Amino acid sequence: MATGVDEVYKCQVCTNVVIVKKSGVGVLVCCGKPMQPTKE
Repeated sequence: MATGVDEVYKCQVCTNVVIVKKSGVGVLVCCGKPMQPTKE
């Protein structure tokens, strides 16, 4: 999965939020689970 600049991802376990600043390839993981894209 590729991430794009300024996309927002949220952890469904601890609710941490990540804003992507440099695009890349891979899966963002937090608390051992993939983070989900969000509109936050």
